[in-house]
Amino acid sequence: MVAHPQSEWRKRYEPTDDGLRFMKLTYTGNFTDLPPIPDGILGDRVIRQRMKTKIMEPLSEADVLRDSLTIDELNDFNNYIAWCLWDMVVLRATEGASGMIPRQEYEILAFAQCFYRYPEIMDAITREVGAKGVIEIGASARKEIGTKINCVHDFCVGSVSFGMGRCALLALEAIEPNDYVEESNTLLKFTQRVLWGKRQDGYIFNSQNRYRCAIHDQDIIDRLLGECIDFRDEKEKHDAFLAFNATAELLAFFDHYDCRLGVGDTGPYELPDGRVLLIRDIFVNEDIYHWSDACEELPYCYTLAIILNLDAIGLKEIRLNDIGTTFTIPKNYLEALEGGAIFVREKWDTPMGELYPLAIKDLESHVEKIRKATFKLYLKTARMSRNELILNGIYTYFIGFLLPHLRKSGLYDYACKDLKIWEIDQRIANYYYEIPKRNFAQAVVPQKVFSGMGYLPFPDTANPKASKYFWR
Repeated sequence: MVAHPQSEWRKRYEPTDDGLRFMKLTYTGNFTDLPPIPDGILGDRVIRQRMKTKIMEPLSEADVLRDSLTIDELNDFNNYIAWCLWDMVVLRATEGASGMIPRQEYEILAFAQCFYRYPEIMDAITREVGAKGVIEIGASARKEIGTKINCVHDFCVGSVSFGMGRCALLALEAIEPNDYVEESNTLLKFTQRVLWGKRQDGYIFNSQNRYRCAIHDQDIIDRLLGECIDFRDEKEKHDAFLAFNATAELLAFFDHYDCRLGVGDTGPYELPDGRVLLIRDIFVNEDIYHWSDACEELPYCYTLAIILNLDAIGLKEIRLNDIGTTFTIPKNYLEALEGGAIFVREKWDTPMGELYPLAIKDLESHVEKIRKATFKLYLKTARMSRNELILNGIYTYFIGFLLPHLRKSGLYDYACKDLKIWEIDQRIANYYYEIPKRNFAQAVVPQKVFSGMGYLPFPDTANPKASKYFWR
């Protein structure tokens, strides 16, 4: 490794470094009697110091294989997830959103659907493959590119489904803090096992290890680097690569209903010459969704190997957060682009040996197909009613979060037929008419999420085996 003692961003990886603040806001959550918590590396350190248990410290395989969490561990998990979601969501609060898709409404309903339904499905997966098999599902990401067993899906499948799902239902007064304790355990143990298996450094979240997710085996890295082109004296190729990235990302967001399930980064991988590699999967054709017929001429996924010279732009910090999104100071890290390659995975289960590199000279034909698909999807979406848009959004999250894990376990068909995963829970259907009232979707839930005060702890007296036994 080439030494770069003046590299500001590398200082963030020193054990005593507190990182930089990406925003002025701070977090309170359930710690109302203590000073507020900042974002980033320092925030992770502060909130972990407030834990009653070691659940957010490096874990052994035996820890992860343990059947359940204690009430204190559940509450520590809950508090960390609440801060982690705030750390991500507030940074994204100024993002643009599609005027066509009612994302806030479908998100709330989808989170609640996940909270209610996922425990049964996760139990089925665990019975089929065993607890170690769930760990191995996570570990499979180390040997693949173009896989949705990645940061955003593995985090959302349990942490978001539990955290935001429970938060929304508490705000709706559909549940109380001592309800669904056992189901919450199932959600968090599943995501813990998948994430631990993927990372294999003892941690669960990227934020626990200074926002890094460099999980791929070296042979994957070597294969990608072997196809990379040097852009430093090739402005035309450099610009074509950037244009492809932007065009493909736009469709991936649109195909996944204006959310981040269609794009996922891993890294940063420090290279021997001092530069870094980001691996970016862009999923442009998830054919499980009926609206993706607009994308039928495209492959399942493009994977971009992105070589960056962060020293050249004076980068101060790089974060790859827990939903696989890269944030930096300064913001435009792509100004550091010096090389890259693009690989194609035709189907979700195409063997790794059959992925192929896409030559820069062939990008324009793919860009044209992507633009055509985007336009077709726009026309299709513009004709949909609000009800259909929200339903499709629920499918995007509820089916999408757990889809890669169902596929890996071989249980997708069983889940469709026997667990009826394409059906909407009647409670969720009823909430559809409740959330427009009192500005619930637009103001109440966001306030609960951004403040962290909606993530109520489980009472100390809660029964670890409790579900919900009383409805009112």
